[in-house]
This record gives sequence, C-alpha cells and structure tokens, in this order.
Amino acid sequence: MGTTTAAGERRTGESDEERGFNRAEHLQQIPDGTAIQEDIYQGRNDAESTNTQLDASLWNRRMIAFGAEAQRLVMLGFALSQNATSARIHEQR
Repeated sequence: MGTTTAAGERRTGESDEERGFNRAEHLQQIPDGTAIQEDIYQGRNDAESTNTQLDASLWNRRMIAFGAEAQRLVMLGFALSQNATSARIHEQR
C-alpha cells in the first residue's frame, strides 16, 4: 500500500512497487519551512490528542455510523461534548 505506480506501468525497475518506495510516507501536503506550516504546526499536538480521544470514545475504535450524514452527526456530538466539558472545567477555575 502507498505506492502510486505498479510493476509494468513504468520501465522495468522504475515503478514504486519495484523500488519498494512508499510514496505516501514521503509526500507532504504542506512542506516544512513554509509560512503556513509554521502557522498550523503548533496546533498539531492538540489535533492529535483530540483525534485520540475521539478514537477511544468509539466502540472498537471504529466509526459507529453508516453514511456521511450519520457520521457528521457523531462528529458534531463529539465536538459539542468536548466543548461543553471544556466550558464546565473553565467555569470551575
């Protein structure tokens, strides 16, 4: 998985599959050192933490809804519960 070219799609020995090159591991949507990367990178830990909490809250760590609308509702419920919990903790301080 992660290869973009298979054997026979390029000259012999040049395909990702033949070279054992996992392209998905080396591509970056936002390259290092760019202004946008510097702006958003600082939020990475929070995003990863929230994603971990979401995964842990789902049965068997899998989405519990079928279809985009149902999944959107699950995500909205999760976001609302996280915001409500954060607001309550903030009020108590």
